[in-house]
Amino acid sequence: MAYQLSFFCRSGEESGDEALDRLLDYLLESGDGLVGEWLGPFEDSVAAFRLGTRSRDSDGPVADLLTLELHVGVAEIAESVIAASPNDEWGIWGCDLLAIITLGGDNPDWTLVHHIWAAVVSLWKAVPWDESSGFEIAAGEAPQH
Repeated sequence: MAYQLSFFCRSGEESGDEALDRLLDYLLESGDGLVGEWLGPFEDSVAAFRLGTRSRDSDGPVADLLTLELHVGVAEIAESVIAASPNDEWGIWGCDLLAIITLGGDNPDWTLVHHIWAAVVSLWKAVPWDESSGFEIAAGEAPQH
């Protein structure tokens, strides 16, 4: 069963591709090598990539690839914002970027999840959310299902 972790952000990014480029640059500058494949094409407001940490011994990934989606625009993500925080208790109304990590398979790349989490917080002051913990996930450590 797939697990999804979402991040509500205030980015100022103009398109999904721009946001994804910025995030990938940050990840590559501050961590291990990555392997991945671009998914798409999508509309301008959405960008997606299958991504994993590159093995030091080969060109392949060290774990199962995750899917990273970025949705840009207040109107684009409004339904997700309202569904997650109907009364804006968490101050996410007005966010303009929703980053979603989807994990599947038997060997998730938790190291990369933690790296992405740190990156979106640093770049865009992200607020994490998942279906099982809601916003309380921010109070603890990143999940390791």
